[in-house]
Amino acid sequence: MDRYAALKEKLAKREKVVMANVMLTTSPLLMDAYTAADCVLLDKEHGVYGTEELIPLTMRCRMLGLPTVIRVEDSVYHLIAKSIDLGADGIMVPRTETLEQLKMAVDAIYFAPVGRTGYGGWGILRPGETVETSERLLLPQIESPKGLSQMPEMIERFGEHIDGFIIGPNDLSIMLGVPKQLDHPAVVEHIQKVFDICVQHGLSCGCYAKDMEHARLYAKMGANIFWVGDDRTYIRKGLGEYVDGIAEL
Repeated sequence: MDRYAALKEKLAKREKVVMANVMLTTSPLLMDAYTAADCVLLDKEHGVYGTEELIPLTMRCRMLGLPTVIRVEDSVYHLIAKSIDLGADGIMVPRTETLEQLKMAVDAIYFAPVGRTGYGGWGILRPGETVETSERLLLPQIESPKGLSQMPEMIERFGEHIDGFIIGPNDLSIMLGVPKQLDHPAVVEHIQKVFDICVQHGLSCGCYAKDMEHARLYAKMGANIFWVGDDRTYIRKGLGEYVDGIAEL
Protein backbone atom coordinates (compact mmCIF):
# COMPACT_ATOMS: atom_id res chain seq x y z
CA MET A 1 0.00 0.00 0.00
CA ASP A 2 1.43 3.41 -0.96
CA ARG A 3 1.39 6.32 1.46
CA TYR A 4 -1.57 8.03 -0.21
CA ALA A 5 -3.71 4.88 0.11
CA ALA A 6 -2.52 4.48 3.71
CA LEU A 7 -3.50 8.10 4.48
CA LYS A 8 -6.89 7.66 2.83
CA GLU A 9 -7.48 4.55 4.94
CA LYS A 10 -6.42 6.28 8.16
CA LEU A 11 -8.84 9.12 7.49
CA ALA A 12 -11.68 6.73 6.68
CA LYS A 13 -11.06 4.86 9.96
CA ARG A 14 -10.57 8.04 12.04
CA GLU A 15 -7.05 6.96 12.98
CA LYS A 16 -4.41 9.48 14.06
CA VAL A 17 -3.02 11.52 11.16
CA VAL A 18 -0.05 13.90 11.44
CA MET A 19 -0.07 16.76 8.93
CA ALA A 20 3.12 18.84 8.72
CA ASN A 21 2.40 22.54 8.24
CA VAL A 22 4.64 24.17 5.62
CA MET A 23 4.38 27.90 4.91
CA LEU A 24 7.88 29.18 4.09
CA THR A 25 9.95 26.22 2.91
CA THR A 26 10.90 26.72 -0.74
CA SER A 27 13.74 24.24 -1.32
CA PRO A 28 12.48 20.87 -2.55
CA LEU A 29 15.44 19.21 -0.81
CA LEU A 30 13.94 20.15 2.57
CA MET A 31 10.82 18.11 1.84
CA ASP A 32 12.78 15.04 2.96
CA ALA A 33 12.63 16.40 6.52
CA TYR A 34 8.83 16.07 6.56
CA THR A 35 8.60 12.38 5.66
CA ALA A 36 7.91 11.41 9.29
CA ALA A 37 4.45 12.98 8.88
CA ASP A 38 1.52 11.27 7.15
CA CYS A 39 1.21 14.21 4.78
CA VAL A 40 2.41 17.76 4.30
CA LEU A 41 0.22 20.85 4.00
CA LEU A 42 1.54 23.43 1.54
CA ASP A 43 -0.20 26.65 2.52
CA LYS A 44 -1.10 28.88 -0.43
CA GLU A 45 -3.61 30.85 1.63
CA HIS A 46 -1.15 32.31 4.14
CA GLY A 47 2.19 30.95 2.94
CA VAL A 48 4.62 32.28 0.34
CA TYR A 49 3.63 29.98 -2.52
CA GLY A 50 2.63 30.62 -6.09
CA THR A 51 2.71 28.23 -9.04
CA GLU A 52 6.46 28.55 -9.55
CA GLU A 53 7.29 27.77 -5.92
CA LEU A 54 4.88 24.84 -5.63
CA ILE A 55 5.99 22.75 -8.60
CA PRO A 56 9.45 21.78 -7.23
CA LEU A 57 7.92 20.98 -3.82
CA THR A 58 5.11 18.80 -5.14
CA MET A 59 7.51 17.10 -7.56
CA ARG A 60 9.87 16.23 -4.72
CA CYS A 61 7.03 14.98 -2.52
CA ARG A 62 5.77 12.85 -5.42
CA MET A 63 9.27 11.35 -5.72
CA LEU A 64 9.33 10.67 -1.96
CA GLY A 65 5.83 9.20 -2.00
CA LEU A 66 4.83 11.84 0.56
CA PRO A 67 1.17 12.96 0.15
CA THR A 68 0.62 16.70 -0.24
CA VAL A 69 -2.40 18.80 0.67
CA ILE A 70 -2.55 22.33 -0.74
CA ARG A 71 -4.59 24.90 1.15
CA VAL A 72 -5.93 27.16 -1.58
CA GLU A 73 -6.84 30.81 -1.16
CA ASP A 74 -10.56 30.22 -1.69
CA SER A 75 -13.07 27.80 -3.20
CA VAL A 76 -12.53 29.05 -6.74
CA TYR A 77 -12.34 26.63 -9.66
CA HIS A 78 -9.01 27.68 -11.15
CA LEU A 79 -7.24 27.83 -7.78
CA ILE A 80 -8.24 24.25 -6.92
CA ALA A 81 -7.91 22.74 -10.40
CA LYS A 82 -4.48 24.33 -10.88
CA SER A 83 -3.33 22.82 -7.55
CA ILE A 84 -4.43 19.39 -8.76
CA ASP A 85 -2.53 19.99 -12.03
CA LEU A 86 0.56 20.77 -9.96
CA GLY A 87 0.44 17.42 -8.19
CA ALA A 88 -1.60 18.03 -5.03
CA ASP A 89 -2.93 14.85 -3.43
CA GLY A 90 -5.54 16.80 -1.53
CA ILE A 91 -7.12 20.22 -1.12
CA MET A 92 -7.95 22.17 2.03
CA VAL A 93 -10.68 24.76 1.47
CA PRO A 94 -10.70 27.72 3.89
CA ARG A 95 -13.83 29.47 5.19
CA THR A 96 -16.24 26.78 4.02
CA GLU A 97 -19.78 27.94 4.73
CA THR A 98 -21.99 26.93 1.80
CA LEU A 99 -22.95 23.97 -0.34
CA GLU A 100 -21.91 26.02 -3.38
CA GLN A 101 -18.32 26.19 -2.09
CA LEU A 102 -18.19 22.42 -1.70
CA LYS A 103 -19.78 21.86 -5.11
CA MET A 104 -17.09 24.05 -6.66
CA ALA A 105 -14.36 22.08 -4.87
CA VAL A 106 -15.72 18.73 -6.04
CA ASP A 107 -16.06 20.06 -9.61
CA ALA A 108 -12.45 21.24 -9.58
CA ILE A 109 -11.00 18.05 -8.06
CA TYR A 110 -12.79 15.31 -10.01
CA PHE A 111 -13.13 14.42 -13.66
CA ALA A 112 -16.59 13.93 -15.16
CA PRO A 113 -19.08 12.51 -14.38
CA VAL A 114 -18.43 13.43 -10.69
CA GLY A 115 -16.85 16.82 -11.42
CA ARG A 116 -15.64 18.82 -14.39
CA THR A 117 -11.89 19.30 -13.94
CA GLY A 118 -9.79 19.35 -17.10
CA TYR A 119 -6.97 17.00 -18.01
CA GLY A 120 -3.54 18.62 -18.01
CA GLY A 121 -0.49 19.50 -15.96
CA TRP A 122 2.53 17.37 -15.04
CA GLY A 123 1.02 16.14 -11.78
CA ILE A 124 -2.61 15.53 -12.71
CA LEU A 125 -2.25 11.75 -12.25
CA ARG A 126 -0.08 9.75 -9.87
CA PRO A 127 1.92 6.80 -11.29
CA GLY A 128 -0.48 3.96 -12.12
CA GLU A 129 -3.55 6.18 -11.78
CA THR A 130 -6.09 6.69 -14.56
CA VAL A 131 -8.80 9.24 -15.25
CA GLU A 132 -11.35 6.67 -14.12
CA THR A 133 -9.59 5.91 -10.81
CA SER A 134 -8.38 9.43 -9.98
CA GLU A 135 -9.35 10.73 -6.55
CA ARG A 136 -8.04 13.40 -4.20
CA LEU A 137 -8.53 14.29 -0.55
CA LEU A 138 -10.98 17.05 0.33
CA LEU A 139 -10.64 18.81 3.69
CA PRO A 140 -13.11 21.70 4.15
CA GLN A 141 -12.29 24.17 6.90
CA ILE A 142 -14.98 25.29 9.34
CA GLU A 143 -14.11 28.78 10.57
CA SER A 144 -17.44 30.38 11.47
CA PRO A 145 -20.80 29.69 13.15
CA LYS A 146 -22.39 29.72 9.69
CA GLY A 147 -20.04 26.95 8.56
CA LEU A 148 -20.91 24.92 11.63
CA SER A 149 -24.64 25.33 10.99
CA GLN A 150 -24.25 24.03 7.42
CA MET A 151 -22.21 20.95 8.29
CA PRO A 152 -25.11 18.44 8.44
CA GLU A 153 -26.30 19.43 4.95
CA MET A 154 -22.73 19.47 3.63
CA ILE A 155 -22.29 15.90 4.85
CA GLU A 156 -25.65 14.82 3.44
CA ARG A 157 -24.86 16.23 -0.02
CA PHE A 158 -21.10 15.70 -0.32
CA GLY A 159 -20.14 13.36 2.51
CA GLU A 160 -18.79 10.67 0.17
CA HIS A 161 -16.19 13.17 -1.12
CA ILE A 162 -15.21 14.69 2.25
CA ASP A 163 -12.23 13.09 3.98
CA GLY A 164 -12.39 15.25 7.08
CA PHE A 165 -13.22 18.68 8.49
CA ILE A 166 -10.52 21.01 9.76
CA ILE A 167 -11.06 23.97 12.08
CA GLY A 168 -9.20 27.26 11.74
CA PRO A 169 -9.33 28.42 15.37
CA ASN A 170 -7.92 31.91 14.84
CA ASP A 171 -10.49 32.86 12.21
CA LEU A 172 -13.21 31.12 14.23
CA SER A 173 -12.31 33.21 17.29
CA ILE A 174 -12.45 36.39 15.21
CA MET A 175 -15.87 35.45 13.82
CA LEU A 176 -17.06 34.84 17.38
CA GLY A 177 -15.88 38.27 18.50
CA VAL A 178 -13.02 37.05 20.71
CA PRO A 179 -9.97 37.44 18.42
CA LYS A 180 -7.17 34.90 19.02
CA GLN A 181 -8.60 33.84 22.39
CA LEU A 182 -8.34 30.16 21.49
CA ASP A 183 -9.27 28.97 24.97
CA HIS A 184 -12.35 31.19 25.25
CA PRO A 185 -15.41 29.08 26.17
CA ALA A 186 -17.28 30.14 23.01
CA VAL A 187 -14.37 28.98 20.80
CA VAL A 188 -13.97 25.68 22.63
CA GLU A 189 -17.74 25.11 22.46
CA HIS A 190 -17.81 25.59 18.68
CA ILE A 191 -14.80 23.33 18.20
CA GLN A 192 -16.49 20.64 20.26
CA LYS A 193 -19.68 20.92 18.20
CA VAL A 194 -17.72 20.45 14.95
CA PHE A 195 -15.94 17.42 16.38
CA ASP A 196 -19.20 15.94 17.69
CA ILE A 197 -20.82 16.16 14.25
CA CYS A 198 -17.81 14.50 12.67
CA VAL A 199 -17.72 11.70 15.23
CA GLN A 200 -21.46 11.16 14.76
CA HIS A 201 -20.94 10.68 11.01
CA GLY A 202 -17.68 8.74 11.27
CA LEU A 203 -15.66 11.54 9.66
CA SER A 204 -12.13 12.57 10.54
CA CYS A 205 -11.58 15.98 12.09
CA GLY A 206 -8.88 18.24 13.43
CA CYS A 207 -8.04 21.76 14.48
CA TYR A 208 -4.87 23.76 13.98
CA ALA A 209 -2.87 23.52 17.21
CA LYS A 210 -0.20 26.09 17.95
CA ASP A 211 1.48 23.73 20.41
CA MET A 212 1.24 20.24 21.90
CA GLU A 213 -0.84 21.47 24.82
CA HIS A 214 -3.63 22.37 22.40
CA ALA A 215 -3.07 19.19 20.39
CA ARG A 216 -3.66 17.14 23.56
CA LEU A 217 -6.81 19.16 24.31
CA TYR A 218 -8.21 18.59 20.81
CA ALA A 219 -7.41 14.87 21.03
CA LYS A 220 -9.51 14.63 24.20
CA MET A 221 -12.31 16.49 22.40
CA GLY A 222 -12.38 14.00 19.53
CA ALA A 223 -9.78 15.15 16.96
CA ASN A 224 -7.76 12.60 15.00
CA ILE A 225 -6.04 14.93 12.50
CA PHE A 226 -3.11 16.70 14.13
CA TRP A 227 -1.92 19.87 12.38
CA VAL A 228 0.58 21.40 14.80
CA GLY A 229 2.98 24.34 14.50
CA ASP A 230 4.70 25.25 11.22
CA ASP A 231 8.06 24.96 9.51
CA ARG A 232 9.47 27.87 11.51
CA THR A 233 8.61 26.26 14.83
CA TYR A 234 9.99 22.90 13.67
CA ILE A 235 13.37 24.52 12.92
CA ARG A 236 13.40 26.51 16.16
CA LYS A 237 12.53 23.45 18.21
CA GLY A 238 15.15 21.27 16.52
CA LEU A 239 17.86 23.90 16.74
CA GLY A 240 16.88 24.62 20.35
CA GLU A 241 17.50 20.99 21.28
CA TYR A 242 21.01 21.18 19.82
CA VAL A 243 21.74 24.51 21.55
CA ASP A 244 20.54 23.17 24.90
CA GLY A 245 22.57 20.01 24.42
CA ILE A 246 25.72 21.93 23.60
CA ALA A 247 25.20 24.17 26.64
CA GLU A 248 25.32 21.05 28.81
CA LEU A 249 28.66 19.86 27.39
